[in-house]
Amino acid sequence: MREIEMSCLRKKNRFKKILLINVVLLSTSVYANDEIFSKLKTGHKVLSAPKIEKPGLHKTYIDPVFNTVIQRITDPSQVPNVKRVRHYYSKANPFNADETYAVMFGSNGSKWLYDAKTWKPIQKLILWSSEPEIQWHPTDPNKFYYLAKINRNKYPRGMFVYDIKSNTRKLLNDFNEYKKIRGKLEGNMDKLGRYYAMLGEQGSIRDIFVYDVLKNTISKKDPVSKYVASDWVSVSPSGRYVVAMGKYRSRIYDINMKLLHDLPRGTYGHGDLCLGSNGDEFLVFDGADYEIDGNRNINIANLKTGKLDILVRIGWRSTPHVSCRNLDKPGWALISTQGPDRKYPNHDYEIFWVKLDGSREVRRVAHHRSNRKNGGYFAEQQAVTNKTGTKIIFASNWGEGDVADYLIDLNLSGIKRPK
Repeated sequence: MREIEMSCLRKKNRFKKILLINVVLLSTSVYANDEIFSKLKTGHKVLSAPKIEKPGLHKTYIDPVFNTVIQRITDPSQVPNVKRVRHYYSKANPFNADETYAVMFGSNGSKWLYDAKTWKPIQKLILWSSEPEIQWHPTDPNKFYYLAKINRNKYPRGMFVYDIKSNTRKLLNDFNEYKKIRGKLEGNMDKLGRYYAMLGEQGSIRDIFVYDVLKNTISKKDPVSKYVASDWVSVSPSGRYVVAMGKYRSRIYDINMKLLHDLPRGTYGHGDLCLGSNGDEFLVFDGADYEIDGNRNINIANLKTGKLDILVRIGWRSTPHVSCRNLDKPGWALISTQGPDRKYPNHDYEIFWVKLDGSREVRRVAHHRSNRKNGGYFAEQQAVTNKTGTKIIFASNWGEGDVADYLIDLNLSGIKRPK
């Protein structure tokens, strides 16, 4: 018995040491990120982008206005039969758990695993799904979850886990009571990788529910009309809430699918679910259809209280995207815009951080130099952050031409210049 007690004590002490090390590492990372953010420009003054030459593949340049280090990381020549290779969207972090890999998408529907150090393609991913909604495992760098067809079913109906090392997949659940299941292409798992919210459809039946990956169970289902979750449905970073963005408004549920708030009409648009520095969570979204003060703003809704407020003003022609994948750097949302806007061009064609505390403080990162007017949807910059907020990927056609991806590394920016 004494030996058992001592063994348990040793295990308990080892756990305490590991926990302490993790806390120290996280604290060090947060303080380092604070220092990096402090070097970025602030304020809302109009800062136009001067013309610079489009860089070649893997070439690096310094943003002449914001002094950030940017590298071109993709080119259509890297993979066969495509016109572009780029990241998926502003709400889908391309990086795996230790940022050694990233997933990129070809214009022909192909999915490619990239080396996130050399930015060269490693292999084509065979997933049997046109829109897999890839979710990297939070701790295992070799695994990700995704949605795909079951047998000859026309639509995605199953959730799988894919192992890169063995190039194998395992079915976690076949949601066979539905014709198709989706997070509507914009959902995310919680920070710990346990929950995934989905819309299941079968004929006239439309249910929102949460799948518990660890327990392989499904929550209570909320039957909804075609106007609810017509845009997307997602779990919040903490796993405490579910948000459904629909045609007219957004809804907030708890994780057990109890309705907490029906937000006002107009609370929809490009947006993401964000983690605050105090643990609160928010829906941050384009307020073009919900004008709190008569202007176009980036709006914020508290998921706990449902309270709405303004984060920052933007131009009417800015068509912003939001990314809050910076789960280890809470308290900020990454915004990227188009333009030009004659009335308020202050942040046109720009990538910047906005603080979630209502102070309207911004930290300005780069001009992306992409123009969707000349390049269509896939020329939208759709900037996305990694989990620490230190790396940002965006797409650009450099005003016109081929669309490629670019990487901003804030670990280098303002500290040293590349050779």
